Amino acid sequence: MKYFLIETDEKNRIPYSINKSRTIDIRLLTKEDFGKLPRWNIAEMDIPQEVFFPDILCNPFLLLSEACIKTVMMYQPDIFYTGIKLWNKGSGLNRTYFLLVLDELECMSDETQYNSVRNRIIRLVLDRGKIGQKAIFQIKGFDGKGFVGRLDFVESILRRGARGIKLTEIEISSAK
Repeated sequence: MKYFLIETDEKNRIPYSINKSRTIDIRLLTKEDFGKLPRWNIAEMDIPQEVFFPDILCNPFLLLSEACIKTVMMYQPDIFYTGIKLWNKGSGLNRTYFLLVLDELECMSDETQYNSVRNRIIRLVLDRGKIGQKAIFQIKGFDGKGFVGRLDFVESILRRGARGIKLTEIEISSAK
């Protein structure tokens, strides 16, 4: 099965400085503490002159549109999520997203390659045996933005018209 790194396409003029008023306490973005967040939140954002709202925002935390969260729930019904209304104070422009916490898997293969000082991954390789049946997850120890989706999940969000995302196929370890 193929897996893809799913990220926000930064080429679009997307919202920035999300959560600039620190409404969301990022220390609570763990499975253990997620229940301490309110069911709905309003987070302030800044927007460029001509803003584009993608279906997936990865910075400063993972935010998905309604279509994407519904798709995630088809593949992982026990997902922890809460609603977020992104709001621009100056214009009053707002959009609804859903904040979620995905499972973090220790699934990087020994074949993963780093730069000379080992602070950046230059070739990401996952260990198929450590992924199991997970369709959506984050990689423990991976400092990049985004999350991993199995091919069937990626096809599902694309069929539902997901826009503003960047997909990069991830290598899977050939070792058994």
